[in-house]
Amino acid sequence: MKDVIVIGAGIAGITCAQQLKQAGLDITIVEKSAGVGGRMATRRLQGTWVDHGAQLISVKSDSFGRFVRKLQDKGIVQEWTRDVYQLSASGLIAPEADARHTRYCCPMGMTAIAKYLAHEIPIINNARIVSVSHKDDKWQLVTDRQELLETAAIVSTIPAPQFLPIFEEVLAAAPNFLHAVQSVTFAPSVTIMAGYNANNSVPSEWQAIRCINDPILDWISYDSSKHSDKAVQPVFVLQSTADFAKQSMEEPDLEIAGKPLLNQVGRLLAKWLASPEWWQVHRWRYAIAEESLGVSCLSTEIPLPLICAGDWCAGKNIEAAYHSGLAAAESAIELLKA
Repeated sequence: MKDVIVIGAGIAGITCAQQLKQAGLDITIVEKSAGVGGRMATRRLQGTWVDHGAQLISVKSDSFGRFVRKLQDKGIVQEWTRDVYQLSASGLIAPEADARHTRYCCPMGMTAIAKYLAHEIPIINNARIVSVSHKDDKWQLVTDRQELLETAAIVSTIPAPQFLPIFEEVLAAAPNFLHAVQSVTFAPSVTIMAGYNANNSVPSEWQAIRCINDPILDWISYDSSKHSDKAVQPVFVLQSTADFAKQSMEEPDLEIAGKPLLNQVGRLLAKWLASPEWWQVHRWRYAIAEESLGVSCLSTEIPLPLICAGDWCAGKNIEAAYHSGLAAAESAIELLKA
């Protein structure tokens, strides 16, 4: 039996697992995907890395700043830009002075952070938890491969809507905990990764753009600027608004779901952006919490130690997920001692 099973290998889950392992606990991460990183996702396309989930790293706290500097020293993270422009129907707007601060990126893709943190942590990949029960003083989890896993405590870092169908029944005796998780809603997103002819010139202002009051586009970034020394062509990432994604989430044809984003960026910035040489679509059903709980993590010892963590608890970015993972590890240790 494990001391702790962590569900989800995003930044919160891996950070938590790393802390628990350092504390001497026997832990395992269960991850439904083949890799790690969660929404810190990167694809290898046309000989380059493309971030199709989280786009950048911002630093507010000293502790997260120390973590990022450690990643910088190892060449995993580098400074990317200080300027995120705004784009409206009237054109590009330069950032105000107080909005100019360093944003970081990963030259080998955002997944590189998770891969670094996951080193030497036991991970069961390609396994989805389908049911949970408890017997005596242990949790029993069953995967979609019909594996039975037993543990004294669980840390779940998956989105709340994915957590509820698995845990709702066993949490009937913890109504306050259950109600808090039930209150969390997520917004979806459609992401386009697109590569263009190398002869096209890209203005420096296009590096990172937040779209304002646009019905389709929320974010535009010149992704190949994150690794300009290896870029052979301009590669852009476009991310949709939640309202647009909600309308197209069930569209079976990915080209139909994604083409409006290309058409819109062509109208807003330059016509050639509507006609890439290649492009791919990824849909995030649970892209970002519409409103986080405002707590570092959520814990209960009824019926047994269980902690929820992730950006939907503490905030809406990588730093929040990192801090949530740290808090979850601390909470798990306290509950196991009780």
